[in-house]
Amino acid sequence: MSNINSEGWIDITIDIRDGMLHWPGDHDVKIGKSLTIEEGGVANVTYMQLSAHTGTHVDAPLHFIDKGKDITTIALNRLMGKVKVIEIQNPYEITLSEIKDKITVSDERIIFKTKNSQSDWFNKKFTENFVYLATDAAEFLKEKGVLTIGIDYLSIAGMANGIEVHRILLGEEIFIIEGLDLRFIEAGNYEMICLPLKIKNSDGSPARVLLKPIL
Repeated sequence: MSNINSEGWIDITIDIRDGMLHWPGDHDVKIGKSLTIEEGGVANVTYMQLSAHTGTHVDAPLHFIDKGKDITTIALNRLMGKVKVIEIQNPYEITLSEIKDKITVSDERIIFKTKNSQSDWFNKKFTENFVYLATDAAEFLKEKGVLTIGIDYLSIAGMANGIEVHRILLGEEIFIIEGLDLRFIEAGNYEMICLPLKIKNSDGSPARVLLKPIL
């Protein structure tokens, strides 16, 4: 795997590129050069136009909670440390019945690998038929005291329960990492580093996310 470095860290971040897949209604992703050496400039300078929820990104409470914390004020320790990757078998949603016996009170960070990861979904057209977190499962995770939840598509919630699930989680300051590339990740325990950009007053931010297996 080319995304494993010499220290054993696995990069599960999606490349941000011009014209890439994004959530319907968000700004188109535009990446270009405002200056190039090839065209006579003294340097190469890249410009970007994109939503804060582009590619692999973190949702801050402000995303769905009025006067919630913005991305600059969230506790970064929530996004770094031990994480459990759970592989979901249900092809439609992450159900309470499937996860309730797999999560303990000591599991503070959870990443769900679903059938979304059976392909390079981020190189395809947007689909409404992605695997998402059911509402009662979100309530269960809140009751368990989970700090952070990750998933392998652009949203933790589905098209029908998006507002409800985001408010359940973000209302408890459970941070959400969306848009993960988990194609080559196996279920198990890992160390995680996830660092969003520090964008003042933003409800989210693109992030670089790394995993290292705990042997």
